[in-house]
Amino acid sequence: MNQAPTNSRRWFEVILFAILGFVTIGLPIIPMGLAANSVAFPDVMYAFFAAWLIRRPMPALIVGIVFFGVLADAMMMRPLGLWALVLFVGMEVLRLSERAFRDIPFVVEWLYVSALFALMLMLQNLLLFVSFDGVYGFTDVIWHWVRTVAVYPIVVSVLHWGLHIREYKKDNKPNRLGYVL
Repeated sequence: MNQAPTNSRRWFEVILFAILGFVTIGLPIIPMGLAANSVAFPDVMYAFFAAWLIRRPMPALIVGIVFFGVLADAMMMRPLGLWALVLFVGMEVLRLSERAFRDIPFVVEWLYVSALFALMLMLQNLLLFVSFDGVYGFTDVIWHWVRTVAVYPIVVSVLHWGLHIREYKKDNKPNRLGYVL
């Protein structure tokens, strides 16, 4: 049973989170035949943040998520702050429901994260449409979603087995409504 991390482990995780945040920004802009602002590359940043937040929902990391979201927008020449805002909302939804992820099968987690990502992409396109900016094409968005959903288990595997970032186990404490999740 995993217990709460010690103070040194917590600092190690914060530093690891920052390093991996920079890596997730660098991956899509590596010249591999895809344009830096292309939606064809999977959103490794979303997969990493979602997997991390489900396993370690530390409140201080939301500042890091917003920072990396704005930095990624600037580096990939997207509308500045738009995806960071959508990412912030999506990660807060995950943070609010993190207790529900304890002791559930990975497939259910994967489906939830996939559905949330689809909603986030729709919200992004809606905000682009409302602001009279060019929206991404339907097929581009679908392929972006498929690739990101496909990369999520790989990211979870790297976090779980490679970096030992694992979820806390059920604590048998009731939530605000009195239910033990």
